[in-house]
Amino acid sequence: MRRVTTGSLAATVPMIILLAGVLWGQEGTAPQPANSTPEPKPGAEILSDTMGVDFEPYVRRLYEDIQRNWDPLIPAEAKKPELKKGIVGIRFSILPDGRVGSMKLETRSGDMAFDRAAWYAITSEGQYPPLPKEFHGPDLELRVGFFYNMPVGQPKSSQTPASPPAPTL
Repeated sequence: MRRVTTGSLAATVPMIILLAGVLWGQEGTAPQPANSTPEPKPGAEILSDTMGVDFEPYVRRLYEDIQRNWDPLIPAEAKKPELKKGIVGIRFSILPDGRVGSMKLETRSGDMAFDRAAWYAITSEGQYPPLPKEFHGPDLELRVGFFYNMPVGQPKSSQTPASPPAPTL
């Protein structure tokens, strides 16, 4: 299992937890029961075979870009005085040239504004830097957790149930 610890952040304000917690490699993921959605973890979970390439610098840059995009999109209800809670989990891929490939909203917060803000934080970048040249895979697949006023590691079962249809983002 490959873990890179970069410190920890208290999740008492809205934040995206990418490299603030732990960067998880594919080897560290636990098997999921059929038809279950994995709960987002602190960090960016790399789902692809990295083929031995060190993605830490790339994912750090990705974190900065997504955080910069997300900050102005955080809905008012996540801020004082309301401080509404929620967790959003998004699975997406980055193509070799840095474009976002497929995306899936895996964990809904129960608040469409939270889900949209997380979705647009990823897509509004347009294009990320190209994947490292030494990586020869078709894409890099990631799972990212967006935590709104939630302590890191709090299960999604403690939040409001999500509505069935996925938002059109």
